[in-house]
Amino acid sequence: MRDWKRPAFVALWLAPAVVFLVVFMYYPIIETFRLSFFKSSGFEQEVFIGLGNYAKLFADAEFLAGLEHVFTWAFWSVAIQIPLAFVIAFSLTYYANKFTGPLKAVFYLSNVLPSAITAMLGKFIFAPRFGIVASLAEQFGWKWLGSIDFLGNPNLAFWSLFFIATWAYTGFPIIYMMAEIEQMPRELREAAELDGATGWRFARSIVLPEIAYPVRILVVLATVGSLKLFDLPNMVTAGGPYNATMTLGIKLYNEGFLKWNYGRAAAVGVVIFLLSLVFTIAQFTRGRKASEAK
Repeated sequence: MRDWKRPAFVALWLAPAVVFLVVFMYYPIIETFRLSFFKSSGFEQEVFIGLGNYAKLFADAEFLAGLEHVFTWAFWSVAIQIPLAFVIAFSLTYYANKFTGPLKAVFYLSNVLPSAITAMLGKFIFAPRFGIVASLAEQFGWKWLGSIDFLGNPNLAFWSLFFIATWAYTGFPIIYMMAEIEQMPRELREAAELDGATGWRFARSIVLPEIAYPVRILVVLATVGSLKLFDLPNMVTAGGPYNATMTLGIKLYNEGFLKWNYGRAAAVGVVIFLLSLVFTIAQFTRGRKASEAK
């Protein structure tokens, strides 16, 4: 009797978690894949069309613009936001003083604010007539600056939005890196200082190699977050002007909730899922090979 009681006890306690995963994770993924092969609006009978939804997507200017923008966003997120977060995190940790705590709270504040408030602040900064930038331009007589429509100009909208996102999304990497740096043994810093490795030489030679794995996690999060990007660009520009800030998330929303084309929306979801999966596996595989080489 005792042989089956322990497995039964374990199965009983694992059952809720398994049911939760199946209902809220695995089933939606499988259903999304299935639905992507059908023409479906939710009101009429589904029609199997094979790869038709994918063929139409890759011939759609909106989708292609969204695909280009999320790749561009992912690249610059990794190239700008993570190095910026490291510089701030190291500065606050290495040169710690009475302002470190308040500054940590200030930097993390952007991560706590709802996306709606962040979007509203972004619009308030870049509004063409009464925004902060326009008001400062008028105050100092800089007509050239006041005449720029940061969110309405297709050439500037993407970078204006990325500027807002850099403030909004850098808070978490800063706090995460600070936590990792603060956990490093004190002896490492003392030994480095004896060898003359102080300040930013210490950061480059000791700190960066020590927190390589956490940085890799942040790279994965930044990349996957860029591929799924939706809330901020949708609330600030709704993908405009002229698809200048279109993302795959906005395209999915438009197809599924505005056009009632569930099949094509599911196909966009599958593309996002597969891209996220490929980038995640590639990054961790690359990191594992680098660790084994050492």
